[in-house]
Amino acid sequence: MKKHMWLLMPFSGVLMGLCLAFPAIGFLEWIAMIPALLFFFVVARDRSVGYRRLYLYGFCYYFSFYLTSLHWFLNLYPMEFLGVGRGEAVLLVAVCWVGLTLLQTVFAALVLPLFGFLCRSAVMERLVSLVPLLFAAQYVIAEWSQTLTWLGVPWARLAIGQIEYGVITGSAALFGSYVITFAIVLVNGYLAWGILHRKTIQKLRLSAAVATGVLALQLALGMIGYFTATPTKGTPLTVAAVQGNVGSDLKWSFSSREKSYKVYNAYTAEAAARGASFVVFPETFIPDELSEETSLGEYIISLATRYQITIFCGAFHTDEAGNEYNAVFAVYPDGTVDETVYAKRHLVPFGEYVPWRPFIELVLPMLADIGMLSDDLSPGTDSEIFNTAYGRIGALLCFDSIYEELTRESVRDGAQLIILPTNDSWFTDSRGIYMHHAQARLRAIESGRWIVRAADTGISSVISPNGSSYSEQPPMQEGMALSTVYVRDNVTLYTRIGNLLVWLLIAAVLAVPVAEIVLRYKRRKSI
Repeated sequence: MKKHMWLLMPFSGVLMGLCLAFPAIGFLEWIAMIPALLFFFVVARDRSVGYRRLYLYGFCYYFSFYLTSLHWFLNLYPMEFLGVGRGEAVLLVAVCWVGLTLLQTVFAALVLPLFGFLCRSAVMERLVSLVPLLFAAQYVIAEWSQTLTWLGVPWARLAIGQIEYGVITGSAALFGSYVITFAIVLVNGYLAWGILHRKTIQKLRLSAAVATGVLALQLALGMIGYFTATPTKGTPLTVAAVQGNVGSDLKWSFSSREKSYKVYNAYTAEAAARGASFVVFPETFIPDELSEETSLGEYIISLATRYQITIFCGAFHTDEAGNEYNAVFAVYPDGTVDETVYAKRHLVPFGEYVPWRPFIELVLPMLADIGMLSDDLSPGTDSEIFNTAYGRIGALLCFDSIYEELTRESVRDGAQLIILPTNDSWFTDSRGIYMHHAQARLRAIESGRWIVRAADTGISSVISPNGSSYSEQPPMQEGMALSTVYVRDNVTLYTRIGNLLVWLLIAAVLAVPVAEIVLRYKRRKSI
């Protein structure tokens, strides 16, 4: 093997990361992994290459991939909202960017040594043409596993890079976003396999046929999902999402609170005048608790009654046991505050709580202090559907939207429409803000629901069940997304079956060592 072949791995990783950050070049995802796979498929089957080296090779690919796709962390600098010096800000940004990259990479890199172990089995030596399929299955499993604990953050899923191609992402309504990841890696895999076996015409033709067939099938599934989404099916409703453009570095000051009061008052009046049934405000747009006794509660109630409009509002909430939550409230035109309170189910590590707090405070105290809150918030446990005069409204809060099971749970619990207050002001106008918005578009496709997304500083929008985004408000600007949505009861195939594809792929991967054990047992028995 040539000396500098390993450079193919970071090249593929960077290119893949760029496709996620800039979906305009997302078509490159279908070939971006080929350079790395040309290397992986050779070393994985080479018994002279140890598993430690395989892990390092996998580490090289994934580190470059995550470092690129998470580059928007650089926009956190200079972290003025924390009141730290420039030197400390540089260190914090580095810890966040490189630290999360390492955290993701350490586990994802296990894909390659496991792939090598399975490739070297007698079973895979007999089924050698299925090597690309095995790798694609493991890649999907690794991507999905990041949803399981706080140690993994499913931010950089390959489907994001296809978000501008509705005839591809439409397949998420059938089998979830992982079917897109699977198709991308599988096409890359068989194209690379064909290149490696280009001197054998039969294998070259087989590889080309499989790659073409997978791409054609993905397009077919995508078109089925896209053209059967029927966004206008249901009861029409005019809604609005307000973007006040008051970021986290400002919203805690009294002067900014006064500005927010004026801005949200003006847009609520406009939304009501333009026939909106309800308006959505961003996540903790005023960092205060909401009840009939608090100043924030009095303000929201006054808006709802004055303009005769329902307001969904992000605010803090403390329950009877003293647990504090990041929550969503509903306030109605008669001035009542709904007893149903949605509490954010997936909190942001180090932003809303500190995992392993005693250890982190001892080892990295500045990381424990990076959040704006003095105490840890508690996570919500239920979907908490709002039963309104307009229908059953489900809610997600910011970070919730990158976990597909939370949206699915809300729909299965009866949500006919979903609201999504969020605070992306940390990202300023970086690619992170667009990637987060793309996650919401994937959730709309998977769930078959309209999503009303209200962000502090952008992107606020109204998203249809086919992933189209309407009335988008650009980052770092004040504005309002106003559009017609449809309250609906239809259920997508993905909502019914969930991540069945992932479980089938897990079963397929496990079938290899099981078959190997059976094969060895038969050999011993025949001796």
